[in-house]
Amino acid sequence: MIKKVTERQDLEKIHALASYAFNIQHTKAQKEAYLKKNTFIDNYVDETDLGITSQIVCYPYQVMIKDRVMKMAGIGDVASYPEVRGNGGIREIFSTIFEDLHEKGVELSYLAPFSQAFYRKFGYETVFDFEEMRIPKEVITQIKPEKQGYVKRVDWEDEGVKEIIKELYAKTLGTEHGALIREDYWWEYTVASNDQKKLAICFNDDNQAVGYLIYGLIGSTEFQLYEMGYQTSFALRKLMTFVASHNGSFDEFVSTNIRDTMVLELLTEMKDLTRKTYSNMMVKIVNFEQFMTNYPFEVIEETREIYVDVTDTSCAWNNGQFKLVITNGMCECTKVAQPERIDYRGSIQRFTQVFMGHHSLEKAIWLELIEDKSMTEPLKDLINAPVPHLYDYF
Repeated sequence: MIKKVTERQDLEKIHALASYAFNIQHTKAQKEAYLKKNTFIDNYVDETDLGITSQIVCYPYQVMIKDRVMKMAGIGDVASYPEVRGNGGIREIFSTIFEDLHEKGVELSYLAPFSQAFYRKFGYETVFDFEEMRIPKEVITQIKPEKQGYVKRVDWEDEGVKEIIKELYAKTLGTEHGALIREDYWWEYTVASNDQKKLAICFNDDNQAVGYLIYGLIGSTEFQLYEMGYQTSFALRKLMTFVASHNGSFDEFVSTNIRDTMVLELLTEMKDLTRKTYSNMMVKIVNFEQFMTNYPFEVIEETREIYVDVTDTSCAWNNGQFKLVITNGMCECTKVAQPERIDYRGSIQRFTQVFMGHHSLEKAIWLELIEDKSMTEPLKDLINAPVPHLYDYF
């Protein structure tokens, strides 16, 4: 039987299943942080005569899609005990989740895949990438020190620190296409419950906070940059000056998701620096009609009428033909039984990639991921999605 659970005893079972499936050994404090976090989210389980045997947790988030706020369900801890894997429990849970999300008007869902092929069965496709950059200390010492302002190392529990960092995130990284609008509980779980993460805030000469850094000191060899948000070029220079000041203690400086190439402009010689891009989170448009209605299309003079044929084997409401009437950047989307014509045809995965900005409509058509049956390319100049960014993992 598929159900949502909220009681402490059931959350304990969810934690036990996740720990077993992913071979995680939590400390007592980490376990308590996990259980506290799960009181804010939706916990779906498959309960049989054997007890809770499969589970998926669903985070109710909001995200930025260009300049619009949309609802997003973050999927995590997809797990079954080995003896019941392949019995359909996960598929039944996903089906229940999608039904619930549809009723709530949730447009999108993100997840981190253990197998891309597995999650494509449910309509997800790769959208986010992240870049790892490794800077040897010989390279980072090239950064010219910024003399103005100052950087202060802070503790999350210090008075005012939470508000400053939350506000800086909301004004910087949190504005980017695809990024999470972080809830207070998520800040607590991702920052306060992680002993490895350290914090620093950058101030200008007027004592205004203009940037922040979340970092870690890994062993005796690696300085880890987890997250860096800055409002000005001064803040970028000052934060990187702070990072470079650790060159006497660490051999390598590693960033896992700093996508702004302006960091590279602070260096004079980069031949020993390495950059690698990895496929990361997958995304699914859960409610195509709602997503189209809220999507920020480009503003043009005339009204466009476009018909698309969408295939989605997991969400029946997405499967079929839709009429899009787009005026002044706003879309009226309706599902139609007998469309006048079909302009574009493709799977929910491929339309997700295009509208989220993983690649352009032109590239999707060229690769034959989406079939273009239009005569005038009516959708081509209405989509202008930037490269999506995500700074969270769940």
